Amino acid sequence: MAKFFRTFRKKMVKENRFRKYFIYAIGEIVLVVIGILIALWINKLNNSYQNSKKEIIVLSEIRENLVADTIKINGISKFHKAKKNEIYNILQIISENKPSEENRNILLGYFTTGTIFEIREFISKSVGYDNLIYSGNIELIKNRELKNLLTQYYLSTSANIGAMEVEKNNTRQFKEYIIPKTISNWSLKKLTGLDFELNNQEYIVGLNNDEKTISSLMQMSMQIDFSGSVLSGLQKNIEDLINKIDLKINTADK
Repeated sequence: MAKFFRTFRKKMVKENRFRKYFIYAIGEIVLVVIGILIALWINKLNNSYQNSKKEIIVLSEIRENLVADTIKINGISKFHKAKKNEIYNILQIISENKPSEENRNILLGYFTTGTIFEIREFISKSVGYDNLIYSGNIELIKNRELKNLLTQYYLSTSANIGAMEVEKNNTRQFKEYIIPKTISNWSLKKLTGLDFELNNQEYIVGLNNDEKTISSLMQMSMQIDFSGSVLSGLQKNIEDLINKIDLKINTADK
């Protein structure tokens, strides 16, 4: 083809057909430009297609992380329900102030093997989103609303870590305060099988007017309610995000 055009140009030059040659030259330039534009257009389409595939891969990974977060939140919610029930039972026994064998066994169980001193932290699984941010490819997500919602979600889960630190600190302080009060000749005998001669009263006596014990238990109960409301909000955000991601993935498959 190139040889044909060269031969054609030489022929027109020899025949002094400069006007036709000029028009031909312009036409040749136009063809070259059109060819370049077509190549650029095809390259752009290919890049767009590749980016769309990458976007779906990234969103699929983020979706898996969000599903894992949902499972984790459900587990924490069940734990909170059990822990709040324990707190209520402890407060009820303390308020009755009846040092029976049954009540002493129940309290000893709560303060040694119960969930009263346990914490369930929610740390989101953000591998997919973190990879997207650290690689500088956040622009792969074309939907601006979806991109903003993802950013807000992961920022809010990071802020939740600070609240969890407060809860852990309060729980630790309560544990350090209440454990010495649970030590008695009876409880040590129950736990170790050994005999001691401590000069303290049984720990069930006097807790009903111990302001720190009661206020700590009430505070822990309120913290559970606050955490529950936060996790409930995160759960709703996750549902919205999963629905939007599913819509994007299903649309791309068509």
